[in-house]
Amino acid sequence: MFRLPIRDYTGNISLPIPARFAVLIIVLPVVIMLSLMVGSVYIPFGTVFRVVLSQVPFLGSHYAGSFSPEQYEIVVLLREPQILGAAVIGASLGVGGAVIQSIFKNPITEPYVIGISSGAALGAVIAITGTFDIFGIYSLSISSFAFSLLVVYLVYFLSLRHGRVPVVYLLLMGVAISLFVSSLVAFMIFNNVRLQGQVFFWLMGSLQELTWDKLAIIFIINSLMIFVAVTFSKELDAFQMGEEYAKSVGVRAEMTKLVLVSVIALGVSACVAVSGLIGFVGLVIPHVSRLIYGGANRRVVPASAALGGIFLVLAEDLAHSSLFGGEVIPIGIITSLIGVPFFMFLLTRLSGGSYDT
Repeated sequence: MFRLPIRDYTGNISLPIPARFAVLIIVLPVVIMLSLMVGSVYIPFGTVFRVVLSQVPFLGSHYAGSFSPEQYEIVVLLREPQILGAAVIGASLGVGGAVIQSIFKNPITEPYVIGISSGAALGAVIAITGTFDIFGIYSLSISSFAFSLLVVYLVYFLSLRHGRVPVVYLLLMGVAISLFVSSLVAFMIFNNVRLQGQVFFWLMGSLQELTWDKLAIIFIINSLMIFVAVTFSKELDAFQMGEEYAKSVGVRAEMTKLVLVSVIALGVSACVAVSGLIGFVGLVIPHVSRLIYGGANRRVVPASAALGGIFLVLAEDLAHSSLFGGEVIPIGIITSLIGVPFFMFLLTRLSGGSYDT
């Protein structure tokens, strides 16, 4: 198994750690505000700023009437849920990747490796076929969420060996069951031609269907997930040194793995249920965080949340940009186009000895 880097790679960066976090705190809201301007209808920054201020209690009345109703609807009802959703989902995938990589001691894993993506895809296909249609317009999201958690827990409990869940078994079982479930999804799509167009956009990831209701749910779930991940940062550091080492320093390894896998599955599954499959964020962002902020998870986890949010917001802007002839393309294509070259760079670093093995 690979061992994640826990030494400090930040020596070439002159800013102290607190200043680097201050940069993140400034950059994230600025990127969100600028992104609210992007779309088929251009809205000046000043107008966007006034629309946002109009939503602030006790302050909004001072800005009413300084923009048109159409501009308000575009910013508040269309763009804000998608942009804020991108920030929340990016944060979820970034933190999920940091936690999973620490548990597995493997720098080339991400949350999807434990079956989240394949289970969500199966749930989505079942919902689209009409088999699971008892919740109306929310059937697809609920079905994706439920099947995602089902597959994750199936992976976990099939990995049990004499009351323990060795990380090697968990990883291999996750890969095996994910491939099996993905084959079921492919078989269902192959036998139902009308599914191909409907499922394609969801499998590539999209934020077009995000609403305020869905955003509120994933925000609450992922706030809990990030809080738990930060709380267990010392245990994650111990896992990076190996499970036996973690036990030797007093970590309740099996209980910690179950809690962390559960909260990561809960948070990431909720995001996948509303956005579809968005790849490579959970792989790329934790490594960027470690390179900038060092290897300690008390810094890596919050940095991965902020950087994941920034990255996915920018990817959403690119998906809406004029580079693609005015068409909104699935955001998963953008993240993969960026993630694949980085993955190749990461493998080069691995072969060059930049990570301990």
